[in-house]
Amino acid sequence: MTHLEERLAERGLKLLKKEAINGSHAGRIYRIEAVDEENQKANLVYKEYETDRNNELHLYLKYSDLIKQFNKVVTVWDSRPKAILMHDLNSPLKKDFELRSGSDKRNLIERILDRLAVLHSLSVGKNANGLPTHETTSDWHEWCVDQMNRLCEQNHWTKTEWIKTINNAYEQLDLKNFQQQCPRVITHGDPHLENIFLKDGQIWLIDWEWAALSSPLRDITILCQDLYDTRLIQFVKESYQKVLHNNDFHIPSEEYQRDFNYFYIDHTTMMLAWEIEKYLQEYTSEEKIKEIIEFKIREINRVTNELGVS
Repeated sequence: MTHLEERLAERGLKLLKKEAINGSHAGRIYRIEAVDEENQKANLVYKEYETDRNNELHLYLKYSDLIKQFNKVVTVWDSRPKAILMHDLNSPLKKDFELRSGSDKRNLIERILDRLAVLHSLSVGKNANGLPTHETTSDWHEWCVDQMNRLCEQNHWTKTEWIKTINNAYEQLDLKNFQQQCPRVITHGDPHLENIFLKDGQIWLIDWEWAALSSPLRDITILCQDLYDTRLIQFVKESYQKVLHNNDFHIPSEEYQRDFNYFYIDHTTMMLAWEIEKYLQEYTSEEKIKEIIEFKIREINRVTNELGVS
Protein backbone atom coordinates (compact mmCIF):
# COMPACT_ATOMS: atom_id res chain seq x y z
CA MET A 1 0.00 0.00 0.00
CA THR A 2 1.37 3.45 -0.96
CA HIS A 3 1.71 6.44 1.40
CA LEU A 4 -1.34 7.98 -0.24
CA GLU A 5 -3.47 4.86 0.15
CA GLU A 6 -2.41 4.47 3.79
CA ARG A 7 -3.22 8.09 4.53
CA LEU A 8 -6.60 7.92 2.86
CA ALA A 9 -7.37 4.74 4.79
CA GLU A 10 -6.70 6.67 8.02
CA ARG A 11 -9.63 8.87 7.06
CA GLY A 12 -11.87 5.99 6.01
CA LEU A 13 -11.28 6.55 2.30
CA LYS A 14 -10.32 4.17 -0.49
CA LEU A 15 -8.43 5.41 -3.54
CA LEU A 16 -10.24 4.91 -6.85
CA LYS A 17 -8.26 7.08 -9.28
CA LYS A 18 -5.07 9.16 -9.24
CA GLU A 19 -3.89 11.62 -11.89
CA ALA A 20 -0.74 13.75 -11.72
CA ILE A 21 -1.22 17.50 -12.15
CA ASN A 22 1.77 18.70 -14.17
CA GLY A 23 3.36 22.10 -13.79
CA SER A 24 6.03 24.05 -11.92
CA HIS A 25 4.84 23.08 -8.46
CA ALA A 26 6.67 22.92 -5.12
CA GLY A 27 6.30 19.15 -5.00
CA ARG A 28 4.09 16.47 -6.49
CA ILE A 29 0.37 17.12 -6.91
CA TYR A 30 -2.33 14.59 -7.75
CA ARG A 31 -6.02 14.89 -8.49
CA ILE A 32 -7.68 11.88 -6.88
CA GLU A 33 -11.06 10.25 -6.61
CA ALA A 34 -11.84 8.34 -3.43
CA VAL A 35 -14.82 6.65 -1.83
CA ASP A 36 -15.76 6.55 1.85
CA GLU A 37 -17.21 3.71 3.94
CA GLU A 38 -20.73 4.74 2.92
CA ASN A 39 -19.77 4.57 -0.76
CA GLN A 40 -19.84 8.35 -1.15
CA LYS A 41 -17.33 9.61 -3.71
CA ALA A 42 -15.01 12.56 -3.04
CA ASN A 43 -12.86 14.55 -5.48
CA LEU A 44 -9.66 15.65 -3.76
CA VAL A 45 -6.17 16.98 -4.41
CA TYR A 46 -3.12 15.49 -2.67
CA LYS A 47 0.12 17.50 -2.53
CA GLU A 48 3.48 16.14 -1.34
CA TYR A 49 6.13 18.77 -0.65
CA GLU A 50 9.76 18.95 -1.63
CA THR A 51 12.00 18.83 1.45
CA ASP A 52 12.98 22.51 1.24
CA ARG A 53 9.64 23.87 -0.02
CA ASN A 54 7.17 23.31 2.83
CA ASN A 55 6.54 26.83 4.15
CA GLU A 56 2.90 26.33 3.15
CA LEU A 57 2.59 23.31 5.45
CA HIS A 58 4.03 25.31 8.35
CA LEU A 59 1.35 27.95 7.77
CA TYR A 60 -1.45 25.37 7.81
CA LEU A 61 -0.13 23.85 11.04
CA LYS A 62 0.52 27.06 12.97
CA TYR A 63 -2.14 29.46 11.68
CA SER A 64 -4.96 27.12 10.68
CA ASP A 65 -7.50 29.01 12.80
CA LEU A 66 -6.79 32.16 10.83
CA ILE A 67 -6.55 30.84 7.27
CA LYS A 68 -8.90 27.84 7.28
CA GLN A 69 -11.74 30.04 6.03
CA PHE A 70 -9.72 30.87 2.90
CA ASN A 71 -8.83 27.36 1.73
CA LYS A 72 -10.39 23.91 1.45
CA VAL A 73 -7.67 21.86 3.16
CA VAL A 74 -8.99 18.64 4.67
CA THR A 75 -5.91 17.54 6.60
CA VAL A 76 -2.12 17.84 6.74
CA TRP A 77 0.70 15.38 7.43
CA ASP A 78 3.83 16.70 9.11
CA SER A 79 5.63 13.34 8.90
CA ARG A 80 7.54 12.40 5.77
CA PRO A 81 6.51 12.72 3.07
CA LYS A 82 5.00 16.01 4.29
CA ALA A 83 1.72 16.57 2.50
CA ILE A 84 -1.74 18.11 2.49
CA LEU A 85 -5.12 16.86 1.31
CA MET A 86 -7.67 19.37 0.03
CA HIS A 87 -10.98 19.40 -1.79
CA ASP A 88 -10.73 19.63 -5.57
CA LEU A 89 -11.78 23.16 -6.54
CA ASN A 90 -11.93 22.43 -10.29
CA SER A 91 -10.51 25.13 -12.58
CA PRO A 92 -8.71 28.31 -11.48
CA LEU A 93 -10.19 31.68 -12.38
CA LYS A 94 -7.46 32.39 -14.89
CA LYS A 95 -8.75 29.71 -17.23
CA ASP A 96 -11.65 31.77 -18.55
CA PHE A 97 -11.03 35.23 -17.09
CA GLU A 98 -10.24 36.90 -20.42
CA LEU A 99 -13.48 35.52 -21.91
CA ARG A 100 -15.62 37.37 -19.35
CA SER A 101 -17.28 40.72 -20.01
CA GLY A 102 -15.84 43.89 -18.51
CA SER A 103 -18.53 44.12 -15.84
CA ASP A 104 -18.16 40.43 -14.98
CA LYS A 105 -14.39 40.90 -14.57
CA ARG A 106 -14.91 43.84 -12.20
CA ASN A 107 -17.49 41.91 -10.16
CA LEU A 108 -15.14 38.96 -9.85
CA ILE A 109 -12.23 41.21 -8.88
CA GLU A 110 -14.38 42.83 -6.19
CA ARG A 111 -15.11 39.40 -4.72
CA ILE A 112 -11.41 38.56 -4.66
CA LEU A 113 -10.59 41.90 -3.03
CA ASP A 114 -13.26 41.28 -0.39
CA ARG A 115 -11.62 37.97 0.54
CA LEU A 116 -8.11 39.40 0.65
CA ALA A 117 -9.32 42.32 2.77
CA VAL A 118 -10.74 39.89 5.33
CA LEU A 119 -7.41 38.04 5.48
CA HIS A 120 -5.42 41.25 5.84
CA SER A 121 -7.71 42.91 8.36
CA LEU A 122 -7.99 39.78 10.53
CA SER A 123 -4.22 39.46 10.73
CA VAL A 124 -3.45 43.07 11.74
CA GLY A 125 -1.42 42.91 14.93
CA LYS A 126 -1.45 39.10 15.03
CA ASN A 127 1.52 37.35 16.58
CA ALA A 128 2.92 35.54 13.54
CA ASN A 129 6.29 34.40 14.87
CA GLY A 130 7.81 31.92 12.46
CA LEU A 131 6.48 33.55 9.30
CA PRO A 132 9.13 35.25 7.16
CA THR A 133 9.03 39.00 6.67
CA HIS A 134 8.93 40.08 3.05
CA GLU A 135 11.42 42.79 2.09
CA THR A 136 11.95 44.49 -1.26
CA THR A 137 15.42 43.64 -2.64
CA SER A 138 17.23 43.83 -5.97
CA ASP A 139 16.47 40.15 -6.74
CA TRP A 140 13.59 40.63 -9.20
CA HIS A 141 15.40 43.51 -10.93
CA GLU A 142 18.56 41.46 -11.45
CA TRP A 143 16.67 38.38 -12.62
CA CYS A 144 14.60 40.38 -15.09
CA VAL A 145 17.65 42.08 -16.61
CA ASP A 146 19.34 38.68 -16.96
CA GLN A 147 16.23 37.30 -18.65
CA MET A 148 16.04 40.29 -20.99
CA ASN A 149 19.68 39.76 -21.96
CA ARG A 150 18.97 36.08 -22.69
CA LEU A 151 16.06 37.18 -24.84
CA CYS A 152 18.24 39.68 -26.73
CA GLU A 153 20.77 36.97 -27.56
CA GLN A 154 18.08 34.82 -29.20
CA ASN A 155 15.68 37.27 -30.85
CA HIS A 156 16.20 40.19 -33.21
CA TRP A 157 12.91 41.83 -32.21
CA THR A 158 13.93 42.64 -28.63
CA LYS A 159 14.51 46.29 -27.68
CA THR A 160 17.33 47.61 -25.51
CA GLU A 161 14.95 50.33 -24.30
CA TRP A 162 13.11 47.69 -22.26
CA ILE A 163 16.12 47.16 -19.99
CA LYS A 164 16.69 50.92 -19.78
CA THR A 165 13.09 51.43 -18.61
CA ILE A 166 13.47 48.83 -15.85
CA ASN A 167 16.88 50.12 -14.74
CA ASN A 168 15.59 53.69 -14.67
CA ALA A 169 12.67 52.75 -12.41
CA TYR A 170 14.83 50.91 -9.88
CA GLU A 171 17.66 53.43 -9.87
CA GLN A 172 15.56 56.60 -9.70
CA LEU A 173 13.15 55.22 -7.11
CA ASP A 174 15.88 53.41 -5.15
CA LEU A 175 13.42 50.56 -5.13
CA LYS A 176 15.72 47.95 -3.58
CA ASN A 177 15.80 50.04 -0.40
CA PHE A 178 12.08 50.76 -0.31
CA GLN A 179 10.52 50.54 3.15
CA GLN A 180 6.84 49.70 3.11
CA GLN A 181 4.50 52.29 4.59
CA CYS A 182 1.48 50.16 5.53
CA PRO A 183 1.12 47.89 8.59
CA ARG A 184 2.52 44.38 8.22
CA VAL A 185 -0.12 41.70 7.91
CA ILE A 186 -0.16 38.06 6.87
CA THR A 187 -0.10 38.07 3.07
CA HIS A 188 -0.79 35.11 0.79
CA GLY A 189 2.23 36.00 -1.32
CA ASP A 190 1.10 34.64 -4.68
CA PRO A 191 -2.60 35.44 -5.31
CA HIS A 192 -2.55 35.42 -9.09
CA LEU A 193 -5.54 33.97 -10.89
CA GLU A 194 -4.00 30.48 -11.18
CA ASN A 195 -4.20 30.26 -7.39
CA ILE A 196 -7.73 31.62 -6.99
CA PHE A 197 -10.89 29.55 -7.41
CA LEU A 198 -14.63 30.12 -7.28
CA LYS A 199 -16.36 27.11 -5.73
CA ASP A 200 -19.69 26.77 -3.92
CA GLY A 201 -20.28 30.50 -4.35
CA GLN A 202 -17.06 31.42 -2.51
CA ILE A 203 -13.54 32.56 -3.40
CA TRP A 204 -10.76 30.16 -2.30
CA LEU A 205 -6.97 30.55 -2.27
CA ILE A 206 -4.45 27.76 -2.80
CA ASP A 207 -0.63 27.61 -2.76
CA TRP A 208 0.41 29.60 0.31
CA GLU A 209 4.10 28.77 -0.12
CA TRP A 210 5.15 32.44 -0.29
CA ALA A 211 3.03 33.62 2.63
CA ALA A 212 4.85 36.26 4.67
CA LEU A 213 4.37 39.34 6.78
CA SER A 214 4.16 42.36 4.53
CA SER A 215 2.03 45.24 3.35
CA PRO A 216 -1.43 44.21 2.12
CA LEU A 217 -0.46 45.87 -1.16
CA ARG A 218 1.99 43.04 -1.74
CA ASP A 219 -0.94 40.73 -2.51
CA ILE A 220 -2.94 43.28 -4.47
CA THR A 221 -0.12 44.13 -6.88
CA ILE A 222 0.54 40.43 -7.52
CA LEU A 223 -3.15 40.00 -8.35
CA CYS A 224 -2.75 42.79 -10.91
CA GLN A 225 -0.16 40.78 -12.84
CA ASP A 226 -2.90 38.79 -14.58
CA LEU A 227 -4.66 41.97 -15.71
CA TYR A 228 -3.74 43.40 -19.10
CA ASP A 229 -6.01 46.41 -18.97
CA THR A 230 -4.81 49.62 -17.30
CA ARG A 231 -8.40 50.54 -16.44
CA LEU A 232 -8.85 47.29 -14.52
CA ILE A 233 -5.57 47.82 -12.68
CA GLN A 234 -6.70 51.30 -11.68
CA PHE A 235 -10.03 49.78 -10.62
CA VAL A 236 -8.17 47.37 -8.32
CA LYS A 237 -6.06 50.16 -6.87
CA GLU A 238 -9.04 52.40 -6.11
CA SER A 239 -11.41 49.65 -4.99
CA TYR A 240 -9.13 47.93 -2.53
CA GLN A 241 -8.66 50.98 -0.33
CA LYS A 242 -12.45 51.26 -0.06
CA VAL A 243 -12.76 47.55 0.73
CA LEU A 244 -10.15 47.85 3.49
CA HIS A 245 -12.03 50.82 4.91
CA ASN A 246 -15.21 48.73 5.00
CA ASN A 247 -13.28 46.16 7.04
CA ASP A 248 -12.16 48.84 9.54
CA PHE A 249 -8.60 48.72 8.21
CA HIS A 250 -7.73 52.36 7.67
CA ILE A 251 -4.53 53.29 5.81
CA PRO A 252 -3.66 56.93 5.02
CA SER A 253 -4.00 57.55 1.29
CA GLU A 254 -0.38 58.66 0.79
CA GLU A 255 0.96 55.48 2.41
CA TYR A 256 -1.47 53.30 0.49
CA GLN A 257 -0.57 54.89 -2.85
CA ARG A 258 3.15 54.66 -2.22
CA ASP A 259 3.06 50.99 -1.26
CA PHE A 260 0.88 50.16 -4.26
CA ASN A 261 3.13 51.91 -6.77
CA TYR A 262 6.42 50.54 -5.48
CA PHE A 263 5.19 46.99 -5.04
CA TYR A 264 3.52 47.17 -8.45
CA ILE A 265 6.76 48.05 -10.24
CA ASP A 266 8.67 45.33 -8.37
CA HIS A 267 6.07 42.65 -9.06
CA THR A 268 5.62 43.69 -12.69
CA THR A 269 9.38 43.25 -13.10
CA MET A 270 9.20 39.86 -11.38
CA MET A 271 6.39 38.70 -13.66
CA LEU A 272 8.22 39.94 -16.75
CA ALA A 273 11.15 37.68 -15.85
CA TRP A 274 8.84 34.74 -15.24
CA GLU A 275 6.93 35.25 -18.51
CA ILE A 276 10.22 35.38 -20.43
CA GLU A 277 11.24 32.12 -18.76
CA LYS A 278 8.00 30.48 -19.92
CA TYR A 279 8.70 31.73 -23.46
CA LEU A 280 12.27 30.41 -23.39
CA GLN A 281 10.90 27.04 -22.30
CA GLU A 282 8.46 27.18 -25.25
CA TYR A 283 5.30 27.42 -23.14
CA THR A 284 4.43 30.84 -24.64
CA SER A 285 4.29 31.92 -28.29
CA GLU A 286 6.43 34.69 -29.75
CA GLU A 287 3.36 36.79 -30.48
CA LYS A 288 2.12 36.45 -26.89
CA ILE A 289 5.45 37.27 -25.21
CA LYS A 290 5.76 40.41 -27.33
CA GLU A 291 2.32 41.57 -26.14
CA ILE A 292 3.15 40.78 -22.52
CA ILE A 293 6.49 42.58 -22.56
CA GLU A 294 5.18 45.67 -24.32
CA PHE A 295 2.29 46.01 -21.87
CA LYS A 296 4.35 45.51 -18.71
CA ILE A 297 7.11 47.84 -19.88
CA ARG A 298 4.47 50.51 -20.56
CA GLU A 299 3.10 49.96 -17.07
CA ILE A 300 6.52 50.32 -15.42
CA ASN A 301 7.10 53.50 -17.40
CA ARG A 302 3.61 54.85 -16.61
CA VAL A 303 3.88 54.35 -12.85
CA THR A 304 7.45 55.66 -12.73
CA ASN A 305 6.32 58.82 -14.50
CA GLU A 306 3.35 59.19 -12.18
CA LEU A 307 5.77 59.20 -9.28
CA GLY A 308 7.53 62.16 -10.88
CA VAL A 309 10.54 60.32 -12.21
CA SER A 310 11.28 60.63 -15.90
